[in-house]
Order: sequence, then C-alpha cells, then structure tokens
Amino acid sequence: MAVKDSVKKSREQLLEEIAKLRKKVAELEKVEAERRRAEKALQESEERYRSLIESADDSIYLVDKNYNYLFMNRKHLSRLGLSEDQFLGRSYRDFHSSEETKGFIKKVDRVFKTGRPVQYEYRSIRDNRYFLQTFSPVKGSEGKTVAVTIISKDITDRKKMEEELRQLSLTDELTGLLNRRGFFTHVEQYLKIVKRQGIGVFMLYSDLDDLKDINDRFGHKEGDFALIQVATILKENYRESDIIARIGGDEFVVIPVGSSGDCVEVIVSRLERALDAYNSESKRGYRLSMSTGIAFYDPEKPCSIDELLALADRKMYEQKRQRKKHLP
Repeated sequence: MAVKDSVKKSREQLLEEIAKLRKKVAELEKVEAERRRAEKALQESEERYRSLIESADDSIYLVDKNYNYLFMNRKHLSRLGLSEDQFLGRSYRDFHSSEETKGFIKKVDRVFKTGRPVQYEYRSIRDNRYFLQTFSPVKGSEGKTVAVTIISKDITDRKKMEEELRQLSLTDELTGLLNRRGFFTHVEQYLKIVKRQGIGVFMLYSDLDDLKDINDRFGHKEGDFALIQVATILKENYRESDIIARIGGDEFVVIPVGSSGDCVEVIVSRLERALDAYNSESKRGYRLSMSTGIAFYDPEKPCSIDELLALADRKMYEQKRQRKKHLP
C-alpha cells in the first residue's frame, strides 16, 4: 500500500513538473513570438525610414567624429557623383576643398561639443548653389554624441528671390538706375575702398532743368520720358562699374566721374556734349538741359556722403545762378 501511494505521489509530482514545463514553453513561445513581431516591426520601420530618406529631395548624410562618412542618401550621392561603394570610410575632405572642409569641421565639432543641433546657410563651391544645413547629434547608449547627421536643403531659388527683392528695393522703378537707398548702399562701400587706396575721386551731382515746365506743358508722362532719357544718357556716357543713381525727383548722381588730376571742365563738358547730341536729333518740342555740380572726395581729408552731396549740391545751384545772370 505504501509503495502504491509512493508511486502515485511520484506520478503526480511528475505531472506537475510536466505542466510547469509546458507553461514555461508556452511563455517562451509567447516571448519568441513577441520578439519576432518586434523584429518585424523594427525592420518595417527601418525600411520605411530608409525609404523616406532615400526619396527625400534633400541631401542627407552621416559623419563620425573624424569627419568620415558613415551614410549618404541617393540625393547626396548624385550631387557628389559617387556610387554607394565609393564613400564608406572616406573623409569629407576627400570630396571638398580645404576652405569648405575647414568650415565643415568647425560646425561638426560644435555639435560634438555641445550635443545640440545647429543650422547654417552655405554656398557650395561645387555648383554655386545655396543650402540650409542642419547639423544634428546622434546619441549613443550612454547619451554621448557618437555621430552627426547633416540635412542639406537646397534654397537657391529662395536666395535668388531674396536678391531680386533686394535689388528692387535699391532700384528706381522709372529709370532702372539705383534709387537713393541703392546709392547710399553702394557708395558707402565704394568710399571705404577709395580711402584705403588713397585715390581721390570726383562725384557729379545734377538735376534736370525745367522738369516742372515739361510736366505742365506736355504732361507728366512726357516728364517721365525726359527722366528716362537722362538716365539713358548717363548710362551710355559713364562706365557700367560707376555708381549712377536717381536720388530725387529730378536729381542724379554719378561717382566716380574722374579721379585726382582730372579736369573738372572736361568732366562737365562731356555730359553737355551728350545732351547736345541728343537735342540735335530730338523732336520732342523741348530741349534736355542739366545743371551740374562737381565735388571732390579727398581720402586725405575724408568726409561723409551727406557732406559730399551737400557740397556738390551747392556747386550745382551756383551754376544755376550763374546761368540765370546771363539770360536775356
């Protein structure tokens, strides 16, 4: 009886152990199924992420702390003219100029140092296009930056539009010359160069005589036409590199119209001859005439732009007074 009870007890224990093992196996199978589902989800996620990166219209690439490429998407491979097996282990400097490499290293080092993303506008020497670059840290398991991702968005069209808008803000709509704002923007830089070079230059300041009379007799459309003709004469008789501007209703400025040693009378007569040539062929019912003043910018005794304009303006009105004295 005792033996029978012992066998029964052993059988029950064995069944319990089998049940436990079955439960353990079921748990392991469940864990394995969950692992497989997680792996599949991760793989699908990676595939979607890679597909997104590869289909992006932006250049996307990854570099390590030594500026070696770890990844490039198709867009960036195409820009550099490379295949997938030509960039791994290669450095940024292998495909870019020393000047570009210097700037790139500075930006990557900043991300490694701070662990924070940064953005820069960048002009590529390779194709003269503009890009907005975002440098972002890639964190390792311990939270340290182990690589940097660069997303480079082409903003060339935007930059062109910005430049066109800037030019419009500096250009006189009627004549196509620089406006007052454009004149001051260009002449400030020009006078700095003149001062460094130690070269004195002459500035011509003039206005169109009797514009009000032209407007009153022939209409404002004809007055606009006269201003356009003056602008054309100035552009045809001075160099493309000269600063030519309409800074007021009938006021024009040209700098330089000469430099140290040039004769002021020759400078003035050059414009007068051009006006005479125009008037000899014009059949508009009026003559174009301009009063002029010449101011000299001396780099040894530099003055402000406003002072230079005021001096030329005084000389122009002095010429007007002299003309009126000689009128019958």
